[in-house]
Amino acid sequence: MPTIHYLTTAAEVQQAAVALRSASRIAIDLEFDDMRHRYGRNLALIQIYDDKVVYLIDPLPLTNPAQELEPLWDILRDPTVEKVFHSCKSDILLLDELYGVHVRTITDTSVQYTLLGESDNNISLGRLIQAEVGLEVDKGEQKSNWLKRPLTEAQKVYAANDVLYLFELADKLRDKLAALGRTAWADQENAALEEVRYNRDERPYLRMAGKYRILPTELPLFRDLYMLRDQVAKQIDRPPYMVFANDRLSELVRDTPRDLNDWKNARGLHPELKRTPYLDQLTALSPDNFVPVPEPAAPAEQRRFPFRRRLSGDKAARADAREQLLIQLKNHITTDVNGYVANLVLSNRLVADIVELGADAVLRPWQKTILQEAAQRHAIDYAQLADPF
Repeated sequence: MPTIHYLTTAAEVQQAAVALRSASRIAIDLEFDDMRHRYGRNLALIQIYDDKVVYLIDPLPLTNPAQELEPLWDILRDPTVEKVFHSCKSDILLLDELYGVHVRTITDTSVQYTLLGESDNNISLGRLIQAEVGLEVDKGEQKSNWLKRPLTEAQKVYAANDVLYLFELADKLRDKLAALGRTAWADQENAALEEVRYNRDERPYLRMAGKYRILPTELPLFRDLYMLRDQVAKQIDRPPYMVFANDRLSELVRDTPRDLNDWKNARGLHPELKRTPYLDQLTALSPDNFVPVPEPAAPAEQRRFPFRRRLSGDKAARADAREQLLIQLKNHITTDVNGYVANLVLSNRLVADIVELGADAVLRPWQKTILQEAAQRHAIDYAQLADPF
């Protein structure tokens, strides 16, 4: 195994960045905690491999991680350095959210594998290493607490393995795609990853309210309890579920404690909630005290009915005909190539988008080429699908 350097100081990070500057590509992975052990999304470890050394960069001991990690962020932003990830979307979203880093020149081995058209599902890194490299790596630390210090030797080996085989994987998968004539497919999909951005959900409680079938009349109380739980979670630096569970949230809305004593005796609440000032805030949510503030109206775009529900008569029939044409083409691609590729070109979501927006606007060039070729082979007029409805 190559040398593993465990870095904990700004000076060590700077030295590593200088060494990495000479690399034409780096393999990279992140370990982070997403509301499992602490509040929020927290970067716990950065793993980088340059074909010589594995760098395990620990952000937790740094005084000012955003500033002290900037030499590494400069490399991630540099389009002349290829960054090899496996299943990178959550990593690049975290980098954008926490540090405003937009990674350039990405190769994602998960994307490469998917475009081989051998399986519908994303494959884990461990299974991919076993399939392509013939090695079985220990994934026992996958669910461990990456914010706990000191890291164990097992965690460090696990973290190193997450980047150690990425170059070999990327090269093998690149060769397979080239043999199938699909290099351009991977180039386009990897380039699209550069545009992935984090978008903050300003009303995160709405999705959970939908899951628990909260009625419109119940939503103000549900929202206020959700936000109070989040406030306490942030203060004690614990995930919201440790303040009280999601199931308990819906129960409290439908069977709300009626006074201060009821709240004190309510089960499943973190002790912090039963102290001032939070106990007073809870009491204000009791039925006799609660003054509901109506939920703000959703933006006009969100209030619109789905596209197909806005159609009737001749327009609805035309949309149905376009959908049936796409389904025919999907079946043809399944027969001509295979079902995995057919689903990459015409998934249910893509079919719905093409019906409304047209194939030219929705599909990437490689997808459009497959659709056009299938239409030509089976005497279907692609022009019927190209433009917006």
